[in-house]
Amino acid sequence: MSEPVVAPLNGIDEITDGQARQVVRSPEQVALHLPITGPTTRMLAYGIDCLVILLIEIALVVALFMSTPLLDIVATYFEELQAQIDPAQPFDMGHGGGMFLMVMAVLLVFQFAIESMYFAFSEVLTGGRSLGKALVGLRVVRDGGLALTFEASLVRNLLRIVDMLPSTYALGLVSMVVSSQGKRLGDIAAGTIVVRMDRPLSAPDLTDVPAEVVAAFRFDRAQIGLLGPTERALARQTLRRVESLPPERANEVLDTAVEALRQRIGYGPVAAVERKTFLQALLRATRR
Repeated sequence: MSEPVVAPLNGIDEITDGQARQVVRSPEQVALHLPITGPTTRMLAYGIDCLVILLIEIALVVALFMSTPLLDIVATYFEELQAQIDPAQPFDMGHGGGMFLMVMAVLLVFQFAIESMYFAFSEVLTGGRSLGKALVGLRVVRDGGLALTFEASLVRNLLRIVDMLPSTYALGLVSMVVSSQGKRLGDIAAGTIVVRMDRPLSAPDLTDVPAEVVAAFRFDRAQIGLLGPTERALARQTLRRVESLPPERANEVLDTAVEALRQRIGYGPVAAVERKTFLQALLRATRR
């Protein structure tokens, strides 16, 4: 499958409502406008993910303490470490600020590793959507709307430790507010962007065309028999798309679809002004 082509102006187009959007063009040059997510929605998605991460960490801690041999190994390690630091002071988690800080540092590293791996793997496995993003309707993509890669996801999530500074994601929040694309520092480094996956508008209904309008086109049973689900879908989607395309692009789409279907059934040339009617006649014939 061909990758989309990025539109000019760095892929950003300011729509009339003031909402910044990532503009992506398909190989057929159909423009897709992906709304860029603001900080509030991203914070909501992150809150949901934090709850999931907390449950994962609780489960891992419970499993750790239920595993007696592993717990003994950890306790022995800290006893030996304490003996090297201060042989006169026995190992006691209730005393010794240095030991307490060391344990806290280990726990923080453990928490950051769990958080980073959770986001990296969940985003890659689900096409840029962690559980929180999926529930809120967000997706991480690369600049230009390209699919997220593991390398890009790993970079953006490892740099969370920078976005967290000095605390509670203050630096990352400032970066999102200042950036026209709503990017935190991790997104800037990884070349990613978070967009909203708004529900698209439903396709317009195809009104039934009166018989006299398509009477000029006649198809025999052999020709209709050559039209499978793919050909019928092509005719339907073309008729729906041309209503929302610029005239020049609509003519190109009509010409491509009509030529493909005409050759498929062995039909003669179709005049430019009759291409839309030809597709309508084909659909009407298949329904009969």
